Amino acid sequence: MQYGQPHIDTKISLFIIIIFLFIAVMTFSIAVITIARKWNVISFSKVLKSNLTLYATLVFIYIISFLLNIYILNFSRKNDLIEKITYLLFFIILLRIQAFFFLEYFYKNTKNTFFKIYKVLILSFYSLSLVYILINYFPDNAYDKFLTHSKTYNYQPVNYSKILLDSSTLKIDSAISIINYYSDKEAIEKDLDFTIYFNSHHKENIPFAFKALDSTNEFGGSSSQIKYKQLYLKKLNDTIKIILREYSNKSLSSDGLVNTDTIIFIKTKTTITRYP
Repeated sequence: MQYGQPHIDTKISLFIIIIFLFIAVMTFSIAVITIARKWNVISFSKVLKSNLTLYATLVFIYIISFLLNIYILNFSRKNDLIEKITYLLFFIILLRIQAFFFLEYFYKNTKNTFFKIYKVLILSFYSLSLVYILINYFPDNAYDKFLTHSKTYNYQPVNYSKILLDSSTLKIDSAISIINYYSDKEAIEKDLDFTIYFNSHHKENIPFAFKALDSTNEFGGSSSQIKYKQLYLKKLNDTIKIILREYSNKSLSSDGLVNTDTIIFIKTKTTITRYP
C-alpha cells in the first residue's frame, strides 16, 4: 500500500460528508422517536451524545491517519486483493463492532423494546454511512497495476553549448521520451512527452524556451522546470530539431521571444523495461 496525505479537497469533502451523515442520522433519530412518541423514555441529550460519539470517532480516526501519514492512497501493484479485503474488513466489521459497543454503553440497562429497535436502526444507518464513505473514498489501484512494459527513447544533442543573450551558458544534457504500455488499454504512440534536460545557472525565471522546428509535429504548449523542459510531440523521429527561443526583454513576456538557434537531437538508444 502507498500511504501519505490526500489532497486538501479530499480532506475537506470527507469531513463535510461525515458532518452531513451525522446531521442525517440526527434528523432520522428525531423523526423516529417523535413518530413513536418515545421522548418520555429517551432524552435528546442521549440521542445527541450517542450519535456524536459514532461520527466523531470516525473523524478522529481520519485525523490520526492524516497526522501519522498512514492514510491509504493506493493499493500495491501486487497482492492488492489481500489489501482490499483487509481494508474492507476494517471498515465494515471493526468499525461496526466499535459502533455496537458504543450504543451498548449509551443504552445499557434498557429493556424497553423500543431501545432495541432504535439501536438496530442506528447501527444500520451507521453501516450505510460506512459503505457510502467506502465507495466514495476507496483507495485507488496502483497507478502501474496494469503496466506491462515501457519504452524509453534516449536522445543526445549534437555537441550543444551556447552563450545566451544574458551572457549565461546553456548546456544541453540529453532528452528522453517514455511510452508506457498497459494490459487494460491500447498504448497510443502519439501526444508524447519529449523531455529536454539542461544545465544553467538560473534558479528561477528561465530566460529561454524550446519549440519543435517542425510545427506540425508539436501540439499544445510546454511545461518548464529548473532542470528540464517538456515538449509534446506527435511522433518521435530519429532526428528531432528543436528551436531555442530566448527572451529579449527582462520582463520575460511572450512577445519578447526570439529564435536564436536550432538544437539537433539524435536518437541513440531505445530501452524496453518489462514489469512482472
